[in-house]
Amino acid sequence: MNRHLIIALVLAAGCTSAPTPKTAPDSVASAASSASSAPAASSSAPPAASSAPVAKAVPPAPRLVIKNACSYDIWIQQDKMPAPMAQVVMVKAGASESYMIPAAGLASTRYWPKKGCDATGQNCSMGQSSSPCGPKGCAPPVDSKLEATWGCTLADKSQCGKTPQGVPMIDTFWNSSAVDGYTFPFSMKVTGGDGRKSCLPVDCSGLTLAACPKLDDLSDGGKNKKYAKEDLNLTGGVGCFSPCMKLNYPGFGGDGLNAPAGPVEKMYCCPTPPVSSPQCQAGPVPKTNFVKLVHSACKGTAYGYAYDDGIGGRNCSGDTVIEMTVGPNCP
Repeated sequence: MNRHLIIALVLAAGCTSAPTPKTAPDSVASAASSASSAPAASSSAPPAASSAPVAKAVPPAPRLVIKNACSYDIWIQQDKMPAPMAQVVMVKAGASESYMIPAAGLASTRYWPKKGCDATGQNCSMGQSSSPCGPKGCAPPVDSKLEATWGCTLADKSQCGKTPQGVPMIDTFWNSSAVDGYTFPFSMKVTGGDGRKSCLPVDCSGLTLAACPKLDDLSDGGKNKKYAKEDLNLTGGVGCFSPCMKLNYPGFGGDGLNAPAGPVEKMYCCPTPPVSSPQCQAGPVPKTNFVKLVHSACKGTAYGYAYDDGIGGRNCSGDTVIEMTVGPNCP
C-alpha cells in the first residue's frame, strides 16, 4: 500500500620522544675515557626510534543523529540497523543518539520515538507499535518516523551494497512520513552532501496531537455516508490516525475494515493495483482535513498520503548527515 523507503572524532596522534640519557657517574665516565683509546669494536647498532607521530585512522562520522527536544526522556526504536546497535535506546531530555551507518549503505531502515516505557524501552504508553504487544495488542503504527535507505560512501562504488531488489545503494533516499499518522512533532536537518536540490530539510514541529482532526470526511464524496464524520484521534490520545489507518485498524478507535483495496478504503489507501498514482492524487484523500493539516503544519515537506511523492520524498548524496529532532511541544 505505502511505498516506504519505506549522525569525526579526530584521534590525536600520540607523540613519544626518546628518553633523555642520564649523566654517567665519574667512574663510568673514566672507564669510558680509557676505552676510547682502544680500537673501536665493529658493531651494527639498531636505528634510533623515530619520534614522529604515528598516523591513525579517523573513524567515520555518524550519518544519523536523533535529538530529544521534549521536556522528558524518550526512547528511540529502530528497525533494520545491524548489530551491535540496540533495537531501542533511551534518549534523555536535551540529549541525542548517534547512528553509524555502514559505508556500503543500508536498505529500508526506520526510526521512531516512544514514551512512557519500562526500563527496557518496551511496554510504552505511546509508540508501542512493534512487539512485545500489550494485552490489547500492538498500537497502530501511526508513529512520527524517519524512513531511509542509506547510500554508499565507499570510494569504489562497485563495492556498494544493494537493496533487496538488487538496486545499488549509491544515494540516500528518505522521507518523513505521516502516511499512517503521527505521534510527536518532529523536524529533519540535512548537512554535508553535494547540495542537490532534492535534499531538503523537513519541519513538522507544528504537527501536534492537539491539532489532530476530530471530524474528517472519509465517505468518498458521500458514497459511504457511515464514514462522513470520523474522529482520527486514537483512543487514549496516544496518536493521530491517517485516513487509511483509521478505516483499517482493528482497535484503538480504528474502524477495523482491514481491506485496503475494499470499496470504502481504496481511495484513501491507494493500493496499486487497483488505484493508480494519478487516480489517488485526484481522489478524495488529498482533500481530507488530515492531509491538509500535514501539508500546513509541515510546511509542505512531509508525506500525507501514499502518492504524496512531490512533497515527501528526498534524494541526497550518500555522505549526507540527517539530524532528526523530536519535539518540541511533545504530548
